[in-house]
Amino acid sequence: MLTQRQREILDFIASFQKRMGRTPTGPEIAEHFGFKDPSPAYQHLKLMEKKGYLELTKAGRGRPMGVRLTELAQRLFTPSWAMLGAIPAGPMSEVLTEVNRHIHKLEDLIPDLQPGDYFLMVSGDSMIDAGLEPGQYVIVRPGIEPRNGDICAVWVDGAGGTLKRVFFEEERIRLQPANRNYSARSYPAEQVQVQGVVVAALAIESFKRRTFRNG
Repeated sequence: MLTQRQREILDFIASFQKRMGRTPTGPEIAEHFGFKDPSPAYQHLKLMEKKGYLELTKAGRGRPMGVRLTELAQRLFTPSWAMLGAIPAGPMSEVLTEVNRHIHKLEDLIPDLQPGDYFLMVSGDSMIDAGLEPGQYVIVRPGIEPRNGDICAVWVDGAGGTLKRVFFEEERIRLQPANRNYSARSYPAEQVQVQGVVVAALAIESFKRRTFRNG
């Protein structure tokens, strides 16, 4: 854990870097905090390096010591949300409460997310038996070869876009829903364009607190 002074120094380094485009030198840190000489600043920096918040590079002749914030330090200045474990929605049991990771960015929630992936919102109920409910978001990856049974975003000439399981049958492509109320449809292969394969899905439901007024 950082001491209060070390956290103040870390905050100063981060704000200085944002303003100036570089990290401050030991003398600049000493001047900011009113130290009589740079020695106390260097002592704090070396202790913070041992704790994993900084990386220091030795100064060459006529060059100041280099200071770099580590990923651990960067996390202190990045909003994050604790992942506390799992909670049962069935029979009650002991709940894991130890914080084992934090969510900083979308990639932390979807580790397989890649550049070029895009989101679509599910509309309609033809894929509910595959776990895709209306209003959910699916992450679609273009440019990869779909396999039989993959859920894909598909464009059918003359009909429009749809989200279905794709099956390749000789010179035709069968689009299979995941809802017994809908029937599969088969089209000539040249009429169907697979725009991407679904690689993940997100369900986001906002539960807003209700406010009650007297009268």
